[in-house]
Amino acid sequence: MLGIINFSYLNHAHTRQDTHSLALGGHLYVHSPQFAGFSLGVGGDFATWTGFYQHEDPELTGPYPSHGIAIVRQAYLQYHHGPFIIRAGRQFIDTPYANWDDYTYNPRAFTGISAVVDIIGHPKDEQWSGNSPLAIGGSPATLSFMAARIYSYASRFSATFTTGNRYTSAHTNGFYVLGARYQTPFLGNHLELQVWDYHFYGFANMCYGDAEISRPISNGVFLFGNFQMVSEGSSGVSTSFLNALNADSVDAHIYGGRIGVKFARNYDDNVALVADYSPRNYNSFRHGGMVHPYNDISGTLYTTTMQTGISDYGPGYAYGIASNFGFFANRLKFNASFIRYLVRYGFGGSVYSYNGAYGFPTGEAVPNQKLWSMDLGFSYDLSSILNGLYIADYTDISIAQNEAGYAHYQNPYFSNRFYFKYRF
Repeated sequence: MLGIINFSYLNHAHTRQDTHSLALGGHLYVHSPQFAGFSLGVGGDFATWTGFYQHEDPELTGPYPSHGIAIVRQAYLQYHHGPFIIRAGRQFIDTPYANWDDYTYNPRAFTGISAVVDIIGHPKDEQWSGNSPLAIGGSPATLSFMAARIYSYASRFSATFTTGNRYTSAHTNGFYVLGARYQTPFLGNHLELQVWDYHFYGFANMCYGDAEISRPISNGVFLFGNFQMVSEGSSGVSTSFLNALNADSVDAHIYGGRIGVKFARNYDDNVALVADYSPRNYNSFRHGGMVHPYNDISGTLYTTTMQTGISDYGPGYAYGIASNFGFFANRLKFNASFIRYLVRYGFGGSVYSYNGAYGFPTGEAVPNQKLWSMDLGFSYDLSSILNGLYIADYTDISIAQNEAGYAHYQNPYFSNRFYFKYRF
């Protein structure tokens, strides 16, 4: 059983809007004992507006006039035998472009069938005795596979499951995803590869790959490098929902790199230089922009920050520095990043409107618009006061530049969240 009570403050601000929320939320997840390999999982989430601030921002408690969200996001039957696990029903999954993304009170949930099998190496059996999302990351196995067929989902802001997605409320056929992960020692280094194939019915086919190699350079210090690639085209089915995005086709490609240093005392401790590049492909969605119907900008690309990323800006490039560190026996965790963007078709940071030609926001684009974004965050474990108690704060600042002579949108943009949480 896992429970959490969450008391949060959220502030969003830019030149045309300033919103605040102060909310109370939580969840309770229960997983039954296993019998002949079978078990049940169930879990619910809720969030409610406290009334201290005008209810203008939906990210904590849902869109106005709702004053809260309550939903059973997990209700599944699981079978587990050795290296094989399968779940059917409402559940969390964790893949690069369809994931639970616990950025708000209510993690994104999916309805369908998913499975993981560890082909080579030892499975992490205890991982499947609770309500963790089905995933292949984090397993010590050398080779793992994952497959899922998803029919509906519940967004982070919704109290219902829907067959639509973040682009349309129309009935869709959902998606399937296949993934593989391989890791092994290699000439004194550690090599890890993963590849994913998605079919978002009526929207796009996507292939995502990531490779990492790390090498010890001194006692407790590792040099690492990564390469990532996204390749996406139209789904190729007779039913197309791209008209909801004012587009006829999808043709997106992204190439990224990362090089940095990890520290053995905690492999989450690292600092790295990061970059991503997306070329133009004229007459497709956003002239080369990505379509990702089931997740927001939640950290898959190396240059993604809390509110901004190439996955939504469209063609262009980004570069910067990102870091994560733990202090005081990892009770204090700190992250910071600074990313510089050049967007071929800029709209002052506005990305969630698709009512213009090719899925761009309405209006005249700023050519080669420059933007920058900075993330700062920390969490502190207060278990010395009460076991399971901790606080966290996350801030994102984004500014679009060279907008002179153009109508700019949400610029500058500031977001701050403060969390006070108790886990039991």
